[in-house]
Amino acid sequence: MAACVNDRGRPVDANEDPLRDVRLADVPLDEEVILVRMDMAGDDLEPLLERGIVPGCRVCPVRHSPAGGPTVYRVDGSLVALRRETASCLCVRSALEAAGVLDPN
Repeated sequence: MAACVNDRGRPVDANEDPLRDVRLADVPLDEEVILVRMDMAGDDLEPLLERGIVPGCRVCPVRHSPAGGPTVYRVDGSLVALRRETASCLCVRSALEAAGVLDPN
């Protein structure tokens, strides 16, 4: 069973406004987002946490592999390559929306 954690590392309530969240794999290049939830098992979660991919961090897709391989993401200033399967488990929100610049509706 996948563990969902919020920006405080606590389990996420299933009713916690998932409608505005999108998957990192679906974010266009050069659009900065905030990681809000990680829908994956603990064993898969640990390598991401060790690389600084934690709820609350800023993430921006930088480039796609030409053959459909991993996508390179800027994570709080560092570059990290993630497979689409992994990025599909990460829920994000627009950085502008999180900052209150955009209306979520």
